[in-house]
This record gives sequence, structure tokens and C-alpha cells, in this order.
Amino acid sequence: MEVRTVPYMMGCWRKWAVAAALALLLVSNLALPAMASPSLSELESELHSVHVNLVADRAQQSTLQAESSQTQAELNQVDQELQAKQNSIAATQAAIVRTEDEIGTESRRLAATQRSAQQEQGGLDAVLLYTEQYGPLGYLAVLLRVNSFSDFVTRLGDVAQVASFERGLVQHLNHYADLIHHYLVALDQTKAKLATQRATLVQQHNQLAQVASQRRQVLATLAGEQQKLTAVEADLQTQGQNLWNAIQQIKAELADGQLSSSQIFSIVQSISAIYGIDPLLVMAVIREESGGNTHAVSSAGAEGLMQLMPSTAAELGVTDAFNAEQNVHGGIAYLAYLIKLFNGNIPFALAAYNAGPEAVKQYGGIPPYPSTQNYVKNIMYMYQHGI
Repeated sequence: MEVRTVPYMMGCWRKWAVAAALALLLVSNLALPAMASPSLSELESELHSVHVNLVADRAQQSTLQAESSQTQAELNQVDQELQAKQNSIAATQAAIVRTEDEIGTESRRLAATQRSAQQEQGGLDAVLLYTEQYGPLGYLAVLLRVNSFSDFVTRLGDVAQVASFERGLVQHLNHYADLIHHYLVALDQTKAKLATQRATLVQQHNQLAQVASQRRQVLATLAGEQQKLTAVEADLQTQGQNLWNAIQQIKAELADGQLSSSQIFSIVQSISAIYGIDPLLVMAVIREESGGNTHAVSSAGAEGLMQLMPSTAAELGVTDAFNAEQNVHGGIAYLAYLIKLFNGNIPFALAAYNAGPEAVKQYGGIPPYPSTQNYVKNIMYMYQHGI
């Protein structure tokens, strides 16, 4: 097979060997014990599904962790607000205590003034009695304790000033008592409002704590599921390693021998399933290219079942073109690329496999090379008739 332009395709053939395990396990003509293990495609599908679920669970876990962090930040903010309210209440209570102390001081002063007034009243009663006996001048003389008329006038002015001062003091105390009463009423209203706010904050705090607890439970559940998925993934890796070991054993047994058509078909069938290509089409290409000879070499230097040129094999990651699994895997990968390149047109892809994709693009279809036209014609006939 001559390939003028070959794009870089895929990685190391060792990754293909795992996929080839199914083909070797499905070989009906080999004298191997039946294996109860699931097919590699099923294992890969299951592993892919588990991986998708694990990624989704991890994304959900990250979202829940972010929400939990946000909830914790909200709880911290609520605690700070509650602490600020408590500090405000404490300050208000301290102010109340100071006010009550001032009220007590003023009350004691008022009581002392009242006692003094009572004493004065008692003295006045005594003077009144004395006045009734001795007349007004006797009253004044006793009350003011004067010995002369000038002394009487001076003492009378002093008494008037004292009386005026006491009336002003009483009015001031009454006004101050009214202010204290209003302040106490407002303080009681503030206490009631703060108590309501505190109850609301405590309720919100409890609700947020309950939500945080539920989210922690969800995170714990997700962690458990993640552990289960990790265990399943480890089990799938173990099964894959067992299949790989079986492949290596079978390859060792078949390394030096010529494969039968059924053996080649088994290899083709398992690898074709990976790329979604009909294995009958691949078998037709193999018959046209090499006749099923794993050691075939063309005059142009193409090698193996699907006649890979050394440069093409190198680009496809094929290290041993005479190894059936590697050769078929590389050939199918390249054929799948050509089918996709020409939008599913199989004859164009076959022509590109034989003459190169640039030739097909140049002529807008199958090139007018007799060898290429016969090549496409023969393969399509075998493919359509199941030969």
C-alpha cells in the first residue's frame, strides 16, 4: 500500500492490546478455557460510566463544600451580629444601672428634703402655737430669732430666698423624675425589641446549624460513594490487568505461527468495535492487501496484514508491523480516520487508503489510477457479498 500523506494518528500500541483482549477471548477455534469475564468493551463502557459519575459526584461534592463554606461564613456573621447585639444590651443595662443609681441618689436627696420640710413644718406648728399665745410679733420673733426690727427685716429676706430656692429645687426634681420615667419606658421597649431580635437570631442560627448538619451528612455520604467508586475502579483495573496477562500469554503462543481466517476475524472484530467499523469491510481490505498473510511484504515495502508502510506504521505507533494485533489496530485506526475525513464515503476512504487522501481530494473522488480503481472495486465486491 502506498500512502503519499499520512496524518499523525494515535499513541502506543500497548493501549490497543487491552482492547484486543476481547477478540482473543472470542476466538472460537483456540483451545482456551471459557472465560466468564465481561468483554473489554463492556468493561471500558462501564469504566467510562463510572468515571463520568465520579466526575459528576466530585463536582457536586465541590459545590456542596462551597455551599457549606458559605453557610459557615453566614453563621459566623450571624454570631458576630448576635455578639454585637449582646454587647449593646450589656451597655444598655450598664446605663440603666447608672441611671438607677442616680435616681437612688436623687431619691435620697428628695427624702432628706422631705424630712427637713417635715421638721420645718413641726417647727412652724410650734411657732403657730406660740403665736396664738403671743401674737404675730411673738411668732416672728421666735421664727427669726431677732432682737431688733432691722434684724427682723434682714432675716425675713433670707427666709424668702430659701423658700424660693426650695420651690425651684422641687420643680427641678419633679421634671427630672418625669424624664427618668420616660427613659425607663423607652428602655423597656428597647429591651423587648432586642429580646425579639435575639430570639429571631437564635432561630436563624438553629436553622443554619441544621442545614449545615444535613450538608455534612450529604458530604459524608458522597465520601462513602467515592470510596465505593474507587474500589470498583481498582477492581476494573485488576480485571484489565488479568486480561492483559491473558493476551500476552496468547501472543506468546501465536508469535511465530500463521493465523487462521477465524483468528484474524476475531482480532478484527474486537478492534473494529472500538472504532465503529464493520469488521467485514476490514476483512475485505486484508484479503485484498495481503491475502491474510501476517508476514506479507509488498514490492513497495508495505508490511503485514493491512500492508502498512514503515513510515505510516511509525506514525500510527506500530512498532512491529508483523504483529497481527498491532498491524490490524494501526490499519483500522487509519481506515477510520479516512472514513471520517471523507464524511463516511467508504469507496473514497478505500481509494485514499490505496492512493493517499491528497489524490482523492485532487480528483474529487476515486483517482483515475487503474490499480486504485480495481482495488476499490474488488474490496467493495467482497464487502457487499460477505466474502
